[in-house]
Amino acid sequence: MVQRILVGTDRSDTATRAVEWAAEMAGRYSAELLVLQVLPPEHAIASTHAGGNATAELTELAKRLAGARGRARLEFDSQPADAIVQVAEQEQADIVVVGNVSMRGRTEFLLGSVPNRVSHTAPCTVVIVNTSGDDDGPAPPRSGSESDGGPTEGQLLGRAARIATVLGKYGFGNMLARDGEHAAAAGARAERLRAALEDLGPTFAKLGQILSTRPDLLPPEFVQELATLQDQVTPLTESEVVAVMERELRVPWEDVFDSIEPQPMAAGTIAQVHRAVLVGGERVVVKVQRPNAQDEILRDLGLLEQFAAKASQRPVFTELIDLPAIIEHLSSSLRRELDFRHEASNLERMRTVLEPYDRLEVPHVYRELSTARLLVMEEVQGIPVTQAPEGEARRAAVARCSRPTTSRCWRTASSMLTPTRGT
Repeated sequence: MVQRILVGTDRSDTATRAVEWAAEMAGRYSAELLVLQVLPPEHAIASTHAGGNATAELTELAKRLAGARGRARLEFDSQPADAIVQVAEQEQADIVVVGNVSMRGRTEFLLGSVPNRVSHTAPCTVVIVNTSGDDDGPAPPRSGSESDGGPTEGQLLGRAARIATVLGKYGFGNMLARDGEHAAAAGARAERLRAALEDLGPTFAKLGQILSTRPDLLPPEFVQELATLQDQVTPLTESEVVAVMERELRVPWEDVFDSIEPQPMAAGTIAQVHRAVLVGGERVVVKVQRPNAQDEILRDLGLLEQFAAKASQRPVFTELIDLPAIIEHLSSSLRRELDFRHEASNLERMRTVLEPYDRLEVPHVYRELSTARLLVMEEVQGIPVTQAPEGEARRAAVARCSRPTTSRCWRTASSMLTPTRGT
């Protein structure tokens, strides 16, 4: 028997939809409707000075929707999810209703964190109402390798047209080097090339990163400009990050992480990295792959590999540059980087190699939480040795790294690592 329904609100338009839904359910069961709003503690004084208007407005809303069965309650707490659960226990609520977009919280990291926390800790049934106004159907099938084993001919042709459009937009025909050109003009052309590669997505950004390490192929202005592709990448949004995490973990992120820092440590062409704390208190670093990175990269690699095969038959290309070799290197590198399990294995091997050296630390990998697109590692606190203050510890670290045996171990370990700069 449903006798009391508690609904949480922050008085936003979307949250009001959840309140109205709860009121309709309360009417069906002739149940009491308790409308709860949770405000941060710093709002308590302001609410008191306002003569209790917040409570009065909340009560008016409850009465308007449920009549004599409507009641309101105002709480002050910095953790809205905990407050909702506590009130549900005190009021012996039979059902708790929350909106999936409402009450995101001032310090909460991700969309839906309050509803998820309530659903996992409330002592009664929890109903999460879709208040976004969207009626999303099933997710569309993933394109590329996951859906049919590779990009289709239509996808390749469409992508080729897109590439041609972008190159035309940035004036690719005018990017070729000119003898005796002023440095400023060369810099402008290099900037257009960098912008074009960035616009074309992760595959071409990675190609630009590779070219930035080849001063034997490009003028210095181009090398310098393309090097900015290593670290100037627009980060994923918070909702995109949580979507990847929950798809890979197959549970709400709160089941695994106590907190996640919203500001990424780094954002690259394939993934970005966040600091986080596990529910057990361990501090970790989480590497999250961009949602469409694999499909986009495999599609582009298919196109580039076809182009490289045709270019290998043209002397004008083979005499200038070994394009098939460059594309093969790019393809091999990107395919490895797309599967974070390779990186996890390399980290574990590196820990073994460097275990005898107490001043060299390699993060522990949480294998049970890591997948091909999600890598959870122990956070190792430290700073570069070049930034360490003068003293015995710095001299000892430099001496240890300079020893021949350590250097050999370091080179061996480094050769195991999948290249991660800019990913």
